[in-house]
Amino acid sequence: MIMLDDFDNRMCGKWKSEIVKIGRWCTQIFINIEHENNDVKIYFNFDWAIFNNSAFYVETSYNSLYFFHNDRKNRMEYILTVDENNCNKLMCNLTVKHRNFEEDIEFTRLTQEEENKYSHKIMFESKNSSRFELLREFSEYSYDESESNINFEYRFDERENMLDIIEKYNLDDIVRGKNDVETSITLMNWLCDRYKHGPYIANKRTPQALMDDADKNGCRSNCRGLSIILAHLIRAYNIKAFHLSCLPYEDPFDECHVIVSVYCESLSKWIMLDPSFNLYIKNKNGDFIGVDEFRSALINDEKLFESDNMSAAWIDSFDDYREYMAKNLIRLERGIVERYGCDEDGGYFVLIPEKYMKNEAKYFSEGWQKYFITSKKAFWQI
Repeated sequence: MIMLDDFDNRMCGKWKSEIVKIGRWCTQIFINIEHENNDVKIYFNFDWAIFNNSAFYVETSYNSLYFFHNDRKNRMEYILTVDENNCNKLMCNLTVKHRNFEEDIEFTRLTQEEENKYSHKIMFESKNSSRFELLREFSEYSYDESESNINFEYRFDERENMLDIIEKYNLDDIVRGKNDVETSITLMNWLCDRYKHGPYIANKRTPQALMDDADKNGCRSNCRGLSIILAHLIRAYNIKAFHLSCLPYEDPFDECHVIVSVYCESLSKWIMLDPSFNLYIKNKNGDFIGVDEFRSALINDEKLFESDNMSAAWIDSFDDYREYMAKNLIRLERGIVERYGCDEDGGYFVLIPEKYMKNEAKYFSEGWQKYFITSKKAFWQI
């Protein structure tokens, strides 16, 4: 309960923050502050003006408003005051301790037009089309030359920071004499023998932290954790690899998937690995394929073959996997810089179809839109 005399009623209403970059995460925060019967309640969300989350704790003192949300491990804390020169602006000290983040940011009062824009949910209407039909509808990318100046970077500092893992598990021995394709698959097999898919992931994104967290949780990690570990292992052998977030049409969404893309010089192409299922994929000619080829094959209903030792995880068959990935190949997200302990901390780009850019993209916050591209050539550059 908050006493009326302690609360500045000018704070009431709906607000949006400036774009905030917290580690790999670039977002806008939306809050709704309500005051009724001497009680102040705060509702919030990220990127969308859909106020469906409640703050855990709220208090006021000397015309400032303090609240936090999430558990102690992932807590975000806010201290808000009204800008005395502009009552449509809130000054905020934001602290995210598990990300070593503390910064002063601004919130501005949400206009009705902005609320209408940012509360628009992008929904998939399953009664009107299947996931395959939706993927076909959003199949085309652009050839925007203005996006050709995008560059991706590989530091290749993984090996020097992962010698403890390499030596402990004799990884040099198990990949000795193998080419880049064989090395990448051997490392995936090793990882999948040790760890299975589960709902867990450590906040720190080094392979050591992720493996330690998985060890504490029944040798399980989620798709992002497994893919970050595998990409690190592969880069430790000077092979270009990155974890790739595969996102659905709708937003906000309940679920997505993360896999690994590897550039194999021996094949002069990207190949796709999915450590959640110990999976690689070949086409009807027996050639390894990458994510873009896999996407095209789903669109064209082409025959594909999964690896012999594909594990079940939460999907029982390759046919079900095809349908699952048809859902998750509308948008693709990758980091700009690949280095030890990095989970898109250096920024990211999201490849979206040209039709999505013209229509659905306008409903996203500015924090998302600035990273959207439509050039397949730019996104899949070597």
